[in-house]
Amino acid sequence: MALDFTQFFERYEELVSEVDAVFNKFETDFPEQVRCEKGCSDCCYALFDLSLVEALYVNHHFRERFAGLERNDIMERAADIDRQLFRLKRELWKASQAGKSTEEIFETVARTRMRCPMLGEGDLCVMYDKRPITCRLYGVPTAIEGKGHTCAKSGFKGGEKYPTVHVDMIHERLMDISRDIAEHLGSKYKAIHEMLVPLSMALVTDYNEDYLGVRKPGDDAKPEAAAPAPQPQASGASIPKMEDAPSEACNTCDSDKSLCASCKENSFSIVLGGDDE
Repeated sequence: MALDFTQFFERYEELVSEVDAVFNKFETDFPEQVRCEKGCSDCCYALFDLSLVEALYVNHHFRERFAGLERNDIMERAADIDRQLFRLKRELWKASQAGKSTEEIFETVARTRMRCPMLGEGDLCVMYDKRPITCRLYGVPTAIEGKGHTCAKSGFKGGEKYPTVHVDMIHERLMDISRDIAEHLGSKYKAIHEMLVPLSMALVTDYNEDYLGVRKPGDDAKPEAAAPAPQPQASGASIPKMEDAPSEACNTCDSDKSLCASCKENSFSIVLGGDDE
């Protein structure tokens, strides 16, 4: 059975249109401060995660648009980034265990730069029209959990007041669509709509019925806590999430399994990067 997410993609595209309209208004009202231009790729090195609906959307259009050697090249770049993210996640987890504060860890993430696998020649996005919402908002003032962010290359100055995009509200709408996808599928994984993955993993994952937990005749009706481990289509480790979903970190961890709960308590997601203003 081919999985059809058209109705959910349409809802996502409605949200994208609203976000684009907001960005366009910033360009009109603050032409000196919004300095985004063709060839600027500062946002293409920031770390952030995608909700389920965005991951499915990007994956769908990537597989529609690219084939052969071009697809393989992009997937190899994505697999390489996953390996880097795996090492970063392990280092940050160890830092949290050593007593580093969550704020310090997030600051480390914000300073970390990794080239997006979709960034092609001439520093141009090869799938610009289908880029995630985070990419569409980079360059204007945003607030995440009450903390302000903006692009370091913009003209927005710290200490001054500007209209601000509350990313948490957008995240809630993305979670709502993702939850509806899980309900539509009747997924046996009760928390699959809460999973967040980097764009690199969204590209290499095969979002088939097994991965999404679509029930088959004879399946136990009781929901399971987690989705299966990601199934990358290119070599390389996946970024560990240290939460419900099994991960490469769990598979390679040499600690006593009784520590799993504390790992989850100290977990964190990679969010919108960039310097704070």
